[in-house]
Amino acid sequence: MKRVLMLLLCLCLLCAAASAEEGASLATANATVISSQTTRVTAPYAGTLLAFDLAQGDRVSAGETLMSLDTQKLYATQSGVLQAVFAVPGDDAQGIQQRYGALAVIEPENALYLSATTRDAYDDDENRYLHAGETLYLKVGDTKGTGRVTSVSDDGYVVEILTGAFELGDKVQCFRDEDHSAKKKVGSGTVCRYPDVQLTGAGRVLAVHKQAGDLVQAGDLIMELTPSACPPTVTSSDVTSPVDGAVSALYVSSGAQVYEGQLLCEIQDLTRLELSAQVDEVYLSRVKEGATLTFALDAYADRTFTGQVTEIFPLGTEMQNATYYEVRLTISNSQDLLPGMSGTLYIP
Repeated sequence: MKRVLMLLLCLCLLCAAASAEEGASLATANATVISSQTTRVTAPYAGTLLAFDLAQGDRVSAGETLMSLDTQKLYATQSGVLQAVFAVPGDDAQGIQQRYGALAVIEPENALYLSATTRDAYDDDENRYLHAGETLYLKVGDTKGTGRVTSVSDDGYVVEILTGAFELGDKVQCFRDEDHSAKKKVGSGTVCRYPDVQLTGAGRVLAVHKQAGDLVQAGDLIMELTPSACPPTVTSSDVTSPVDGAVSALYVSSGAQVYEGQLLCEIQDLTRLELSAQVDEVYLSRVKEGATLTFALDAYADRTFTGQVTEIFPLGTEMQNATYYEVRLTISNSQDLLPGMSGTLYIP
């Protein structure tokens, strides 16, 4: 009988120990998924923000354009050949123009014109009255072509040569009819060359969109400039996200004037998530740095996660007559997790 009682006592002690151990494994702490790194996005140079639709809470990818700054745009004022481009990104426009006279040079598509008069026009009043915009038929020897009157003055008129293989200095006769009738002669003039179109601007060259030798049309974008104070290392007016993440704070709006280095937004890095748990001081001694613990999240009730304790903060926070200490854990499988998700940390 004594032996039976002794066996029963041992069983009771074992059950008590198991119950105590089971109770200890049920210790829990409230936890939240957080981003371990918040990236601050700043303005690369002073300027005006163009319209954008970025909003707080948006998910963004590394390299994605968040917003853009306006630039001074230099367009081709005439169609022709871009004969020279003197500036490259990073150059100070003023310095380039002091040396070369322009940032780029366009040779007009119709580079030749006639400086003409009506002195030898057929003796008819109508032949001495030219109109801007009218088409004339040109001839010198066997060479024929067409032109357009661009301006008229008391001293004569100017004809832009549209077709014909004329050369500088040629003395060209002008007619109102394609047959070059003597009675339709309105005068003659000397072939001259329009000056090249010089493109100038102020600031620092941000981007050059055309190369020397390119054919350009009036209105084509040639280059973009930023304020002179812009660092020469800036190569784009776009403000991009440096990380995959979510916008946690947005400090500017479309059309805002910003200064270089101004904080535009903050992004929580979604590739660097951690678990932040508030551990009761009663259980703190059971948590060690380097230990692997299990936790669950409300968003994924059918899954469990693991993480390694990386830091135990030394200063606690008093809540409801108890002190809680923040404990940080890595998250090994964080692909589907987002900052702010709440859950429970299990403490063995």
